[in-house]
Amino acid sequence: MIKMLHPKAYEALAQIKEENNQSFGFHEGIPRINYGPCGVFAKLFYDKWNALFSDKCHICFILTHTQDECDHVAIRLPSGELYDGGVGVHDENEHIPKFMIENMLNYDEQLLDKWSYGLDRTHQRFCPNFDRALVENIISTKLEALFKSIGSSAQ
Repeated sequence: MIKMLHPKAYEALAQIKEENNQSFGFHEGIPRINYGPCGVFAKLFYDKWNALFSDKCHICFILTHTQDECDHVAIRLPSGELYDGGVGVHDENEHIPKFMIENMLNYDEQLLDKWSYGLDRTHQRFCPNFDRALVENIISTKLEALFKSIGSSAQ
């Protein structure tokens, strides 16, 4: 059974998603932040969330079944739901059975860099206006406000 997050947490997560999509837009209906910089978003979100809240999140990889390609990098929230900067909160069934999900329970920068195809690369093709500092500010502003509102437990 999924233990739901605090309602204000869902509001903050939706606000982050909306600001990202307003800032970077869409490509063929897919949020641009999910087209390349999803690993960077996941890293920034993971760092901030886990610094503030006692209920920890972790990063997960949406992989092909052959495990030779990563389609997406997302966050596994303490509730068990998935979260990314473009779609927002969603169920893992949106990826299964087409893909498999590998959970990174212990942070591994090398693995994240591998499946992100480089955390420091540019995203000229699908997210040319990506701005790491802007994304970090969006995440920090919303999560710090959430922390001030509900304290260290997000559930």
